[in-house]
Amino acid sequence: MRPRPAFTLIELLVVVAIVSLLVTLLLPSLASARRQARGTKCAAQLHVLAQGLVVYSSTHRDVLVPGRLPKLDDCHWQTEIRGGTKYRPTFLAMMSVSVGASPFDVPMPCRTMTDPTGEAGDRQNYAAPIYVCPEVADWTDERNGSYGYNYQFLGNSRLSDPAVINSFKNWPVSITRIRFPATTVAVADCMGTAATFATHLRRPYENNAIDPDRFGNEGFNLDPPRVDPVSGEMAGLPDERTAADPRHRGRASVQWVDGHADLQTPHRLGYVTNDDGSVALDGHNRLWSGSGQDVVWTAAGAP
Repeated sequence: MRPRPAFTLIELLVVVAIVSLLVTLLLPSLASARRQARGTKCAAQLHVLAQGLVVYSSTHRDVLVPGRLPKLDDCHWQTEIRGGTKYRPTFLAMMSVSVGASPFDVPMPCRTMTDPTGEAGDRQNYAAPIYVCPEVADWTDERNGSYGYNYQFLGNSRLSDPAVINSFKNWPVSITRIRFPATTVAVADCMGTAATFATHLRRPYENNAIDPDRFGNEGFNLDPPRVDPVSGEMAGLPDERTAADPRHRGRASVQWVDGHADLQTPHRLGYVTNDDGSVALDGHNRLWSGSGQDVVWTAAGAP
């Protein structure tokens, strides 16, 4: 009987080496493809949220959604969202009726109440994935959210006088005031107040954290590129600013007031970066003001 032909050990090792080499070459391409897919999904989500923004405005006498209802006490302000009564909902939760997805399993009507997962009424976690960027799927804290709102120009509902319940800084804002809705940012990926710090000093996201150097801190507030450091407004008053986050291969997902969504670089949006990676205050606001002009928002001269 003649022996059957078979692979030698050396031949097997060569095959294993070739397969390992191919896997090594393909893995970066597969990872890049997955990131590209997440970026596409993020833009698609923002398109859905944009429809919610338009519907919200049309059902509220053309008024754009506020960034977040202000704090008066432990149970006010509260309002109805999809799923129940919510204490100080952000713009995302306030659009939930229009979007058609409940942002929380059990909305809490007071700050002192805790939901079934143990989260406080003002720090609940989004339960529906539509409200969280897929690239940072663990950024679920409503305060430290992944999507930020152009609140300065579209709905700064902070109170200029805490004793006056309707002394909103720049709200209500009618959508008819936006002269160029197709080129005015409404919502975008936000890195939070970590934008204030040098790249090497930024710390990872942490749910419920309040550290200004962490990614996502105050993420629901998205500051425009140009900010007046004296009379202007920033998410982390008075010192920390937020900025768009280029988490999708160097670009940020952006939802525009007219409803379309795409990916943009921070530079294209008007941001200027310092040598250490921190985001400067002297960019341009032409894509943020609604008028197409490079103006800053201040309490004394809101556009």
